[in-house]
Amino acid sequence: MWAVIEQVAAGAPQVFLHVVGLFVVMILMSLVIALRRAEAAERPEIIRALAELMAFWKRR
Repeated sequence: MWAVIEQVAAGAPQVFLHVVGLFVVMILMSLVIALRRAEAAERPEIIRALAELMAFWKRR
């Protein structure tokens, strides 16, 4: 799988960036939708998950 991703990134970097960007936007939108429909007691868990995701991307 990683070899295929590497070949796509080398062969068509613009397409690869669009696919990765779309994936990131999908994750963020799913968290926004989850926050909107969540009860008040569930929101801290969702916000904590979002903070962990952001910390993960800052380390990279």
